[in-house]
Amino acid sequence: MHNLNKMAQNLDPNTAIYELPYVILHELSRLLDGTSTQTNWRGLIAAIPEQIYDDITIEHFSLEIQRYGKSPSMALLRDLGNRGRTVKQLISYLDKMHHERALMKIKPHEKLRITQQPRSVAIKAGSETAMLVCNAKGFPYPRYQWFKAFATDEPERKEVSYEEVKNETDRIFKISPVTEESAGAYCCQIYHNFNREPEQVFTEWAYLQVLEVPEERSNNPLNDQPSEKPVIIKQPSSVSVQSGRSVKLECKATGCPAPKYQWHKMAKASGKLEPYPLKDQTSSEFYWAQVNPDDKGQYCCLVYNDVGREWSCTVEILIDSQVSAQGAKETIDIVRHPQSMVCSIGEAVTLACSGSASGQSALLYQWFKDQQEIPGSTSPELIFNAVKPEDRGKYQCRVSNTFITVWSNHATIDMQGVPRPGPAGRQFHATDKVALLIGNQDYRSAQQLNAPELDVGRLSNILFSQCGFKTVTLLNLTLEEMQFAMKAFCELLNNGVYGLFYFSGHGFESDGQSYLVPVDAGSGYSTDECVCAQQVLDLMQSRDTALNVLLLDICRKNNDYSPHASKKYTPQVKGNTVFGYAAQHNSQAYEVKGKPYGIFTEYLIKRITQHIKVSLVIEDVIEDVSQDEDAKDFQFPALSSDLRESRSIMDPIQFRGGHTMEYCHRTQLWTEAHELPESPIWKQFSYGVRVGIQLSARFSNIIDIDVFVADCGAMESCTAQLEEFSTRLDIRVDDTFLNLFNPDEQKSYKVPARKTNIRHLQRLQGDLTATLCVKCRTRDGKLLSMKQQLVIEKPLVAKLWQTKHYALPSEECFPDSTNGSYGDDFDSSMYKE
Repeated sequence: MHNLNKMAQNLDPNTAIYELPYVILHELSRLLDGTSTQTNWRGLIAAIPEQIYDDITIEHFSLEIQRYGKSPSMALLRDLGNRGRTVKQLISYLDKMHHERALMKIKPHEKLRITQQPRSVAIKAGSETAMLVCNAKGFPYPRYQWFKAFATDEPERKEVSYEEVKNETDRIFKISPVTEESAGAYCCQIYHNFNREPEQVFTEWAYLQVLEVPEERSNNPLNDQPSEKPVIIKQPSSVSVQSGRSVKLECKATGCPAPKYQWHKMAKASGKLEPYPLKDQTSSEFYWAQVNPDDKGQYCCLVYNDVGREWSCTVEILIDSQVSAQGAKETIDIVRHPQSMVCSIGEAVTLACSGSASGQSALLYQWFKDQQEIPGSTSPELIFNAVKPEDRGKYQCRVSNTFITVWSNHATIDMQGVPRPGPAGRQFHATDKVALLIGNQDYRSAQQLNAPELDVGRLSNILFSQCGFKTVTLLNLTLEEMQFAMKAFCELLNNGVYGLFYFSGHGFESDGQSYLVPVDAGSGYSTDECVCAQQVLDLMQSRDTALNVLLLDICRKNNDYSPHASKKYTPQVKGNTVFGYAAQHNSQAYEVKGKPYGIFTEYLIKRITQHIKVSLVIEDVIEDVSQDEDAKDFQFPALSSDLRESRSIMDPIQFRGGHTMEYCHRTQLWTEAHELPESPIWKQFSYGVRVGIQLSARFSNIIDIDVFVADCGAMESCTAQLEEFSTRLDIRVDDTFLNLFNPDEQKSYKVPARKTNIRHLQRLQGDLTATLCVKCRTRDGKLLSMKQQLVIEKPLVAKLWQTKHYALPSEECFPDSTNGSYGDDFDSSMYKE
């Protein structure tokens, strides 16, 4: 055994399986000839991503056991080798099976490294369960043992001793029930043995704080329940599959309440990859019965509950690109495209599409509505037995076979009696479009929310990419930060501009006015520490805008708690304002369990790109919510509008005729507030070590930094991460994978990376600084550490926040202006050079 383990350290991972020494093949076949389908040769076949063996071949393998001195496992291993499979691939299959005994024969030793530290927890006494979670990687697979710390009773000595927590040998440590004696500090010993040499590491200490239960308990039963944000215990894995076959990804998590799942596909928006949710993929298993070449791409899963959320690692679905000579010559022609139609509600309607292929491959059909796949609609005809208002939209059919994909023309289903924008022959336009979206969810003194971050992100993508808005997206703002953001937003508005303000978070009403709650508001929601929506409208109207849209996904329950009478705002009636509320006066807005978005915003996102009057869009949203089985009995959106002209969110931008320079300067200011250095940024270290830093913007005040080792140079192995960040920032770190494109070779590469998510950039003072730390192991086993300073000059809105005045001058202030129309109140001191 000891000698075989030594041999594993010297194996070339690119060696074909049949070239392994016979002693290793013999040991592997002995371990794989067991009866358990989880760890025997049948389990090995199931772990291979492609379905390379049919039932007849598998039966032939099984018959090997009847021949003297033969085994099914040996026959399988030799056949895999003949098919070009390598030791590296075999290791990956056995890893999926978690077959440690077999892996010991061929997999080299991997040093232990902690990938998830346990987090401190505060929980009420008497709760059913508290959980501490850690995770590590390495080979042999890590073992776990939890310890609890105890301080000495002698006051002059400050030593701390710790003792083993009996029977707690899993990465997840559950304490049930939670008592006052449960409080204390805990850590986990992570260890394994290789070649009889022990190796161990200890996690950081996590503190369990047990809170006393007050005598007068809250009426809210949720207060008595234990809570724990989701922890992913099984990450999805990349797969390679042939077109037309089924595909399955799996992500499992723990948490309390039980986690929910939403799978996403990564797609490009404004030059960067963003996750987009996939309809009906809301279980721990992602499954498609038939994949298509267009399904190739990156996927990840959002796991969430009432306490928090976690993203899985990003994996790839690869479509087998081996095309036969016949397939390379095949073509598909659409011989019948679906036709647009106007119909009555309740009418039976059918959209039809048919294709003709030059080869023998069967054609596959998949229908889409508004660019979203319609689950189960995989026949040439899409049949509506009785159309409903929500069926109105744009449809398209994807036709494919193993080799080719083509798309039909778009077809629109519209309903009779729905008013369309504008009088005949009149087209409204905007001189520009600017949107401010704020999502508050991490409240200091109020219930934490789940939906705002996702709501803001998805709505912003649509407003930017489909509606032409310059969007500013901000997450978790204090009162002072909200006031500054609104001031900067309104200074970008001017005559003829469409302004849109969206807020998702806590809210209330007082004295007939709506208030938006910042994250630093105290309990009780005094009007003095919140933002009045009518004040926002007042600021927008003062800029002589052509359209003001305020969309408030908030509760509007009456709350008259205030030390004194609140200021009354009375915006003018100008006939250019639309208020869309998630709730009627004195009612509430909700997040529904199992849905990653707020109810109001979920339907708003579906409707906002309609080419109809803005007030009609809100009416459609109200109707959608009224028909939602989860919401119709308790959430009631509302509309308030004095819009006299049929202006639409989708109206085109026309800035000529006195607005050209103003438009260009506004674009410049908006661009400066969203600038990032070109990336990757390359850092060269001693010994030929080369590290890359990839930058991307998640929100206007949130940046993602991926750090990866591009070249280990003369080192055996290297890892890189960022440390010692600028203060006042919220730093979140996880391990992921990054796709890099090499223009010299015209290829992309997937590399392990450490993703750092940096929030609250508006609180940055000066430049964003961090220390890039590289830890290396030399070829003779020595450890080295090297550091360099990383400086990112005022990224994203940090530049805006550190500028006192960031106002837009009116058109008449430009030397070449031809049509001044903004009055005489421009203050040149507010113009930023």
